[in-house]
Amino acid sequence: MQQRILLVDDDKNISEILEFNLKSEGFQVDSVYSAEEALKKPIREYQLLLLDVMMGGMSGYKLAEQLRKEKKSVPIIFLTAKDTENDMLTGFSVGGDDYISKPFSIKEVIARIKAVLKRTGNVSGEESTGNLITIGALTLDLNTKEVLLQSEKNCTYENRI
Repeated sequence: MQQRILLVDDDKNISEILEFNLKSEGFQVDSVYSAEEALKKPIREYQLLLLDVMMGGMSGYKLAEQLRKEKKSVPIIFLTAKDTENDMLTGFSVGGDDYISKPFSIKEVIARIKAVLKRTGNVSGEESTGNLITIGALTLDLNTKEVLLQSEKNCTYENRI
């Protein structure tokens, strides 16, 4: 099964180059040119999001923050010209899994995508069931930080490890 990537970047030239190279590596890529367009996509069907930070309208940071608030745990890699330490820390604090500054090497982007996908075990856009711990009627979901009792959601631990 091809892994699906949603590429969100308002620079159509960069999007075309990335899309071509990612497809050459066997990924299925959908490109949109704004965060608002991305929100119209079925995010849970993607295994990874590549987000630009600086776009007209909603920024990539705001998009990532909104997705995390909605409990969508699809991995996010920021691709951006914003390259200060504070920019990078902001990217991680809003839920990014990696941060790549422009200009970048296509080979590096592909290597980082593969590493994030391998690390997250995200084969489908849905939550992985490989990180469930069940003891009697109690189930801990390490991905979503949820505690389930007899299939009922009773508690959510918001902090990330």
